[in-house]
Amino acid sequence: MLPKKVLIVDDEKTLSELIMESLNLIGGFVVERAFNGKEAVEKYKTFAPDIVVMDVEMPVMDGYESSSKIKSIDPDARILVLTGNPGDIRAKKTMNEGLALRLLRKPVKLMDLNQTICDNLAACA
Repeated sequence: MLPKKVLIVDDEKTLSELIMESLNLIGGFVVERAFNGKEAVEKYKTFAPDIVVMDVEMPVMDGYESSSKIKSIDPDARILVLTGNPGDIRAKKTMNEGLALRLLRKPVKLMDLNQTICDNLAACA
């Protein structure tokens, strides 16, 4: 089976690194990172990930706007929203407009995030 591609989009470099390392421990994933929404849209075009883990509050372009742009490029894009503030209007709009599959709250438990990624990709043994 081919490895699944995951794009992690978060301006918190430490968190994105932890997510990346935890997926590498599971195995079967190729992981790329972006540190703002604009970079995420560009990486999406070239990397073509199977799933995106998207923070909401970021510089340059927020998670709502970048999720919207990604969905306009690929209506079948799978996006998980990650936020420390689930009441944020952008997080709510991302979910209400069907841009994301699920909203996960920071601090996220890596086991829960990994399981959500695996479940949404029918991956992981």
